[in-house]
Amino acid sequence: MISASIMPTSQKEAIYLLEKALAQGDLAELRIDLIQDLDISEIGKRFDKNRIIVTNRKKEEGGLFEGSESERVLPLIEAMEEGFGFIDIEASSKENLETLISKKFELNSKTNIISSYHNFKETPSTIKQIFDQMKNQGQDVIKIVGFANDISDNLIIRQLINNAIADKKKIISFLMGEKGEISRILCNSWGSFTTYAPLNDQNNTAPGQVPLGILKDVYRISSIKNDFDIFGLIGNPVKESIGYYVHNKLFSYYDFNGIYLNFLVDDLSKFMNGFKGEFKGLCVTMPFKEQIMPYLDEVDEMALKIGAINTIKKTNEGLFGTNTDWLGALYSIEKVTKIKGKRVLILGAGGTGKAIAFGIENNGGELMISNRSRKKAEDLSKKIGAEIVPWEDRNDANFDILVNATKIGMGTGRDDCPMDEKFFDKDLSGITIFDAVYSPINTKLLQLSEKQGATVANGLDMYIGQAMAQFELWTGIKPSIEKMEQLSKEALKLRGGIT
Repeated sequence: MISASIMPTSQKEAIYLLEKALAQGDLAELRIDLIQDLDISEIGKRFDKNRIIVTNRKKEEGGLFEGSESERVLPLIEAMEEGFGFIDIEASSKENLETLISKKFELNSKTNIISSYHNFKETPSTIKQIFDQMKNQGQDVIKIVGFANDISDNLIIRQLINNAIADKKKIISFLMGEKGEISRILCNSWGSFTTYAPLNDQNNTAPGQVPLGILKDVYRISSIKNDFDIFGLIGNPVKESIGYYVHNKLFSYYDFNGIYLNFLVDDLSKFMNGFKGEFKGLCVTMPFKEQIMPYLDEVDEMALKIGAINTIKKTNEGLFGTNTDWLGALYSIEKVTKIKGKRVLILGAGGTGKAIAFGIENNGGELMISNRSRKKAEDLSKKIGAEIVPWEDRNDANFDILVNATKIGMGTGRDDCPMDEKFFDKDLSGITIFDAVYSPINTKLLQLSEKQGATVANGLDMYIGQAMAQFELWTGIKPSIEKMEQLSKEALKLRGGIT
């Protein structure tokens, strides 16, 4: 189940938000911390009160209620008297918890009491002991929420849920923070009674929450079968990737029982030791494209040449690594021009630049490399036999195709351009300009080049090409190009990056 968590500031807003929360979620958590004109009775008459969790959170556990403890517990008692489905009280508020349990017996109430524990700093090593201390207090549901400082903390929560199930205790458990996101998505499948989500990303009531619509429509946590395969992205950062949207939507479209997650990883060794048995395939992004290679059992020839991995598949023989970045770049460029026999200048000799360089070489292009750090350009030139163009001479180089494989022009730097103004003083007819940046799609480099007559190819097409290859490797299904384009543009629009 998904509990839509809302924190209104008035009775009127509570009614407005509850209508939305109960329409979209299985349950609604009504945070009453800030409501001065609360009328619990009216809310109980207007809505299905069995589906409402009433919470009045104290400041020490992330709440905003400022009154006394006796004042804080009164509306919870009233909610019980009105027959609401759930009330939430912190396990640390022992006197209030005991009062509510006594009141429940006195009223012979069917209201479920949730006793909760929140730790906003860590996932404590004593979490099992915390559960053991809480489990016999007389509550109906135990809620334990920590903060993820490492991706492996999520495995601790899964084990905690397993322990609760073995003890026949109803539990809600997941982690806060970006590294805890996967527990919010997977906890229901592990056996948690519910997960919590805001109505949208502007209404978060706790750090790291995933909006309700994303949980339902992208991750499909209410409809996916429990024996799903796990895929995902490992890197640092991972938040800017659109893969979570594209791959999950493809799984749904092709009725493939899989889920794709973002794994924000600090320690690669720790992640591989903990999660190797959990996933069926991975995308790999910076800074792990080269570091991941020793953990693999097989690497294909092109990935070995490039010296970087962006895709992993689990096979009967172990972990197989490949690189689809070069396929994506060729897909984008060859939509508008042929590469064979053309002089190609690549800006950037990092992971993306290397992958594209080997792809260009593989397709018969004549390579030139320009990089701000000359040593990196020299290292790549030795591997592939490319001509080096000093960075300060890149604007005057003679080429048929220009490839931007740097991050210049990306995201917040969208007004930047890897070529100087003087480059755009000339007619660029007959020249092809490809920019690997896809956020924004129409970078400053592409805009200025097109004005001067160049043919342009964008980074979104590169993303589409490499992601199509990944999806087919994992599933055996060749996705529709039209579907890939549609989903990729939807993902960028959702993130506010399509221009």
